[in-house]
Amino acid sequence: MKVSAKSSALSAVGWLEKDEVLTVLAVSVTPFEGVKLLLWSSLQESVSLFPGADFDVVDKCLSRRWVFSLDSQRFVYLAPDAWQIDGFWERYHDGDPVAEQVFMKEMAFILSE
Repeated sequence: MKVSAKSSALSAVGWLEKDEVLTVLAVSVTPFEGVKLLLWSSLQESVSLFPGADFDVVDKCLSRRWVFSLDSQRFVYLAPDAWQIDGFWERYHDGDPVAEQVFMKEMAFILSE
């Protein structure tokens, strides 16, 4: 799945290049926050969640790496299975080298599709 930030997308300022086409790494949907897209920012050399409403879909093809999950609070997540393991994102953001390696490996798979 590929997206491009709308010209009015304030969430993209300082994070994404203008008119850049980005590969969506994961999608989350919650009843209160709506759709969020996980994108890699080459400007920040980091991954972040962005409001789905700030983007136009350029390519609707979903990643073959994504698996679907739905929890008891109606939280929907489409992402690699390895990223859905309890505590993964906490370990990744804490700088755990194994979690960083898992993230980079899965991101490379998604970007190569």
